[in-house]
Amino acid sequence: MRFLEMWNPLTFVGYDIASKEQVDQTLHELFSVKPHIAVIFSIAVAALSAVLGGSVETGLLALVIAGAGLLFRYFTEKHFKARKSEATRTQLIRLLVIASAFSIVAYAMSLSLLFYIGSPATQMLVMAVGCAIVQGAAGRAYMMPGTALFNIAIVIGMLSISTVAGGNYLVPVFGLIYFAFLSGFVIKMVENRERQLEAELKAELLFKEIVEKNELLRLANEALATKAHEDALTGLANRRKLDFTLPRVFDAAKNEGYAVSMLIIDVDHFKNFNDTYGHQAGDECLQTLSKVIKQAVTVPDGLVARYGGEEFVVILPRTGKREARAIAELIRMRVSITNLDTLPNSPPPQTISVGLACTSDCAPDRDAMLQAADQALYDAKKLGRNRVCAHAKVTVERRSA
Repeated sequence: MRFLEMWNPLTFVGYDIASKEQVDQTLHELFSVKPHIAVIFSIAVAALSAVLGGSVETGLLALVIAGAGLLFRYFTEKHFKARKSEATRTQLIRLLVIASAFSIVAYAMSLSLLFYIGSPATQMLVMAVGCAIVQGAAGRAYMMPGTALFNIAIVIGMLSISTVAGGNYLVPVFGLIYFAFLSGFVIKMVENRERQLEAELKAELLFKEIVEKNELLRLANEALATKAHEDALTGLANRRKLDFTLPRVFDAAKNEGYAVSMLIIDVDHFKNFNDTYGHQAGDECLQTLSKVIKQAVTVPDGLVARYGGEEFVVILPRTGKREARAIAELIRMRVSITNLDTLPNSPPPQTISVGLACTSDCAPDRDAMLQAADQALYDAKKLGRNRVCAHAKVTVERRSA
């Protein structure tokens, strides 16, 4: 920010890059009446010194003038806190400049009167209060440097006039040097403030970018995890997903005491299908049949997985043997009426064989269930295919000797 630009009372450092919260927080600080209470207390001490020195009327007048400045700032702060939502920050900044100008003129006028009529002790107090005021203004200049510099100039200028009127010509020279020093101090503070806001803005943008990158990474990891458990050809769960799911399904069944059924589905004579109609037609056939199978399985938490080649496995939690057979027959019937003549070489409808196993007939264990369902599938093929066979529990009667 250039030095001349800093002299604009309406200049608000970082207004374009600071967040709304930062601007509002700064305005709350600038509108606060607390620093002005300290100023009035200091002026009151100097006024008391003047009164004790015999200048009662002038001391009281100076205190009244300073009190008017404080009162104006109090009502300004009250107006700021009670502001309506439609009040813009530009309007608030203008109000702050007006309030600041009124109060600083009142304080400077009060100090000038006390210095002009006061004793050396009172004059020393006045100069101390004046230095405190300009130091306080300089310390807050990083927010609105133009307003602060005008406040400093008004205090130094009016005190200089008062000292010249009393015959002291050194104070104005000292005042100019002091003002130059404070101006350099303000410039450094503004530069530091701008660097701070720019750094905070960069940090905020970097944080948002990191959050966005993390979200993209999370979505990518989820997609990767999904792909890792998905069969590339059919879009069904793959064998890895099946092996991951089965132990959890059986553990839940043991804990809650419900039945789990398993279907192993094999596409009939699929090798001949591939040899006759081609592997492209075979792949598209598997894709079509996988959709039919998945649509037929409406059991909550049911899983349809491609087990390998033309075999599929269906897991049916909370499903007994009778319900599972009904689902298996529904799948078989839907597959048998599925039109495949839109595939390459226009093949006829395909059939499937289904082997069924249920935890009511065998142990709720991955290997036991797969073995039982596979045996039932073998029986379905042996009986002529295009059918559903269920594994039956084998009971052995022990004879007494």
